[in-house]
Amino acid sequence: MVLHLISEIKPAIRLVRFLSFVCCSLLWAGGCDIDRSRAPSSAVPTHAAGVADRAETKPKLIVLISIDTLRADHLSLYGHHRFTSPMLDLFALEGTVFEDANSASPWTLPAHASILTGLYPLKHGVIDDSTRLPDEVPTLAGLLESHGWKTAAAVNTAWLIPKNYQLTRNFQHFLYVQDVAEQRFPTSQVTDRAIQWINEFDSENLFVFMHYFDLHSDYASLKKYERLFLTPYSGKADGSTWQLQLATFPQPFIDLCQKNFDSKLCRFGIGDSANDLNSSSQIPVFDFDDSRHIEELYDAGIRQLDTELNRFFQFLEDSGQLESARIIITSDHGEEFFEHGSFYHFVTTYQEVLHVPLIFRGVGIPSGRRIATPVSVVDIAPTVLSWAGVPIPEAIDGVDLTPLLESEGDIAEFSGRSLHSEAAGGIMWGKTIEGVVPIFSSIRKGNYKLVLDSLTGAVELYDLKDDPLEKTDLSLDEPLVVQALRQEMADRKEKIEAGPSFNNRLELDSEERERLRALGYVIGD
Repeated sequence: MVLHLISEIKPAIRLVRFLSFVCCSLLWAGGCDIDRSRAPSSAVPTHAAGVADRAETKPKLIVLISIDTLRADHLSLYGHHRFTSPMLDLFALEGTVFEDANSASPWTLPAHASILTGLYPLKHGVIDDSTRLPDEVPTLAGLLESHGWKTAAAVNTAWLIPKNYQLTRNFQHFLYVQDVAEQRFPTSQVTDRAIQWINEFDSENLFVFMHYFDLHSDYASLKKYERLFLTPYSGKADGSTWQLQLATFPQPFIDLCQKNFDSKLCRFGIGDSANDLNSSSQIPVFDFDDSRHIEELYDAGIRQLDTELNRFFQFLEDSGQLESARIIITSDHGEEFFEHGSFYHFVTTYQEVLHVPLIFRGVGIPSGRRIATPVSVVDIAPTVLSWAGVPIPEAIDGVDLTPLLESEGDIAEFSGRSLHSEAAGGIMWGKTIEGVVPIFSSIRKGNYKLVLDSLTGAVELYDLKDDPLEKTDLSLDEPLVVQALRQEMADRKEKIEAGPSFNNRLELDSEERERLRALGYVIGD
């Protein structure tokens, strides 16, 4: 396997980087005693190499890559026990890795709205399938265009089509590659078009947004990647969206769908799977072996996409574009593998769906840095605007991360702020079958994270420093902390609701509605 990996790394000088990475990977796997809570991490050498005067290193190319449904802790560079991402790990070695980046929502639509506006869902208003981005909300692409930047986007899901939810409305050049959930090959068209745009607009300032949907269920990749990860298995788990949702959703939901297949709540999944559900005996109940197999399928998909991403990385280096570019790699949300009783994503706000990768690399970006300060995907837009020399709107929720890149230590401005996440997608279920699917939201401040079920008012409190897997609820032990965080959430919500209101209701045509149903999401009528 090592020889095969080395053969992919050209030119030969990368062998040194590869061996350096292997050493780091062994450390992350537990080869020695490492305190990962410290910033920056000792697993990768920490130095300020690459830091230069910002005026002299302003990029002319900025690329934002969003890998849908990628949880950070399933990348080997974030400590995963499987070697899932060798090429991405190598790429990140010469950049800066944010160890604690958090999504604003556990599903694609509101999370990408936050990435592309710098606003949390309650403020940008894209909370369910019937809401679009208001015309009054500025987008990252629109702000860049108004200051002379070319903008281009290649996306891989119907959620991001401009005419639907308006998230990508200001991109001057746009490509939609329809996702086929059960396909096994990577979405190379996104890579191809990005390369084409970069070559075409070589003499201009250019912002490119690349979105890959490959990791979203159904989990399917080429057999050569599955062979790297799959262990012997004889069960029925197949990684399909329909199966994962059946194994996750509460019994009242399943009962309703058995009685009325045509209900708008039940028209989800792949093909006619709903019509095959004739009895509760067909509802999958996954054990440890099933869960392991599902994760192995997911990890195989990461390795396949990692190889595709390396094709883009290789282009940047071979063409010399990396010398004047800055690259951001992130995800909209993660994925649950029964850590808190569920598979899939969309509803809860536990860390398995909120902890996402965030990697910066390029001109002026420190090399070999790992930053442990908690940050959010809402920080991406203001950071890009800062790099491009574009004023950051005052109303934006995110902050420019450049000071963290330039500092060797913690900064109070960042460590003392609150981070928010909202699983507002559950609203449409909650209104229809109240109490069946909870609507979670959460707030992080310092080491504490409060999770709120908005339907019942129930709360959970976790100390993420001592309990990063959120296994020990401290809500009864720390009532004052709970009270303070709940009050902050309530005050914030009241302030937003008292602010400007916009018309953001949306009606999709039947074709777009069916595209989104095929992805496994409930689409109201």
